[in-house]
Amino acid sequence: MLPEIFLLALASTVRPTSLAAVSALLAQESRRRLMFAYVVAGLAVTLLFGVVVLTVFHGVHIHAGSDRTKAIADLVGGVAALLFGLAVLTGVVSRRSDRAPAAPRRGWMPRLDHQISVRAAAVAGPLTHVPGVFYLIALNVIVAHNPRLPAGLVAIGIYNAIWFALPIAALVMCIVDPEAARSIVVRVQTWTQQHSRTLILATSFVVGAVLVVRGVLLV
Repeated sequence: MLPEIFLLALASTVRPTSLAAVSALLAQESRRRLMFAYVVAGLAVTLLFGVVVLTVFHGVHIHAGSDRTKAIADLVGGVAALLFGLAVLTGVVSRRSDRAPAAPRRGWMPRLDHQISVRAAAVAGPLTHVPGVFYLIALNVIVAHNPRLPAGLVAIGIYNAIWFALPIAALVMCIVDPEAARSIVVRVQTWTQQHSRTLILATSFVVGAVLVVRGVLLV
């Protein structure tokens, strides 16, 4: 697997909504069943999305694996990563949330603070792991650099395993030591609130620069 795919997946693990959902689930008495439903449902949807994208593009004559295809994919992915990094740096991405006054949370998130069913946990899995910019960039690179479908499927599996590393670790820990699991997740939440922007910026600019340079060299 390409190093930038690993870095993109690692940066995707620090989603505040995912950590908030995991923390709420771990506070419930039936935390094991809830966490299992959360992880399985979330992984199933994100894996299915990746597999569909991969199989669709492998069904199109795009010369996957050729230098020209790799160059185009790297340039497109690199520019997208750099533009996303600039949007985060200038505040375009979070401008609305920064300017808007604090308001009560709406939608499904407040429900996780009260009564949580297995169905609600299963729904929260995909909702907190909606494919974003990093996943789309990774899929773009995976499709172009893996002319054979099995290799691409392995890369998608690895990406999702890293993406869900924290929920999976929380699931394992809540079986072994539930109290320690929630305590660790809360600490990770605190760290994420302080450093997520830095991690996203670093990933965007580093991966973007690497992909653009490699794309130019392959042209």
